Amino acid sequence: MFAYANVDALPIYEERNKKIVGKIDRNYLDKGVLSYAGVMGLQADTGLTASQYTWLGSIYYAGYIVAAPIHNRAFQAFAPSKWIAGCVIAWGTVLACMCACHNFMGLMVQRTFLGALEACINTGFSLITASWYRKYEHGSRTGMWSSCTGMATMIGGLIAFGCVDGQTKHDTAISSWKILALITGLVSIAYGICMWFFMAPSAVEARFFSEAEKMQAVKRLRDNHQGAGSRQYKRYQAIEAFLDIGTWMYVVFVLSSQIPAAGLVLLQSILIKNLGFTTKATLLLNIPQGFISTLCNLGFGILADWTKQRSGSAIAAGIFSLFWAALSIGLGNVAPFYKKYGQLVAYFFMSGSCSTVRFIVISMLSSNVLGTTKKTTLNSIVFVVLGAAYCIGPQTFRDPPYYAHANISPIALWTLPILVLSGFYMLNRWENNKRDKLQTERGGVQEKGTANIEFMDLTDKENKLFRYVR
Repeated sequence: MFAYANVDALPIYEERNKKIVGKIDRNYLDKGVLSYAGVMGLQADTGLTASQYTWLGSIYYAGYIVAAPIHNRAFQAFAPSKWIAGCVIAWGTVLACMCACHNFMGLMVQRTFLGALEACINTGFSLITASWYRKYEHGSRTGMWSSCTGMATMIGGLIAFGCVDGQTKHDTAISSWKILALITGLVSIAYGICMWFFMAPSAVEARFFSEAEKMQAVKRLRDNHQGAGSRQYKRYQAIEAFLDIGTWMYVVFVLSSQIPAAGLVLLQSILIKNLGFTTKATLLLNIPQGFISTLCNLGFGILADWTKQRSGSAIAAGIFSLFWAALSIGLGNVAPFYKKYGQLVAYFFMSGSCSTVRFIVISMLSSNVLGTTKKTTLNSIVFVVLGAAYCIGPQTFRDPPYYAHANISPIALWTLPILVLSGFYMLNRWENNKRDKLQTERGGVQEKGTANIEFMDLTDKENKLFRYVR
């Protein structure tokens, strides 16, 4: 990296920059199976009670919590792209093994391993985004890869429908949910293998770049002042992560925003079916929700970069989800099935947008945290807390079939993230103004020894040339 950073590369004109970003985008290449399986006969085939089914959702994130710090340490020691690819291959293998599970205990073990392997995805993609893109490209690029969650929901709904329809017509001995697990597992293995061979570990190792483009790809990241990354564990950076007030603001944000979202993700198909739809109709009705999720993640991510207001875009996304949650509860309070289509539309928008605010905040982690050890430590804390939220979330859905108590939790909890995000905006603006004032007082001259500070592994507290994304 330093060899490419310290040479006098060609100036990066806008046309050349767009060409480089285009190449990076082309290189940037679930747990949803349980939600579909819930209406495809899983509970009946394995003798699950409603309580045991929700525990399958929670145990997934018990594995997630344990594995998240391990993955984050591995990302500092190994190339994140290779580690993620290996986990995707293993994840697909474990998912395919779901078809061999026939009771609650077997499913609990299988789900624990799935959660442990998935823990690498969001945090790994966050680190990859930071190492390839400029800070005001992070929001839209995070929106791009997070929008694939919605696409997976749409495609998964179609595959699940095909599995149910095929089993009904041909009366196969194997259950439709087992066919679904096998198909999606094998596809994940194939995709993981492709990631291993085609996803470049870094810009300087990218085979699709010429030597000149490698230098330009590194040079265009100078304004991030985020360094070239370090494989050395720095204890003082880990301590700084724990002492930073921003860390605990992220913790409050994740808990309050994701506990309701967790239950919606696990029970989305069951919630739709309980409005009075058939199994096949329910599976197809997951498609609009996936489409809305794709639009929200992509749209609000692009808005964040276009306006250069990451917190503002996240607040807008939070208010958007809160509105539809209130509408869904209002319609449901009149009568369980009152205007079920109105409830369905409100549910589509509520569940489709409920994770958008989290992904925008993940892009803030990519942009606003410097120092490799500090960033991986903060990621460990945030994603362990995310796992805890997703453990708790399904347990709030304990009053079937209408889940009246659980439907109130979004209103109670989704107000707090909006306040936290407002706090982030004010804190980051205050810190940037303080640094601007300090630099003006020093005549705009860089501090001694900071000519190449952007290629040092400093934290955001040490690097006074760095500015926070608001």
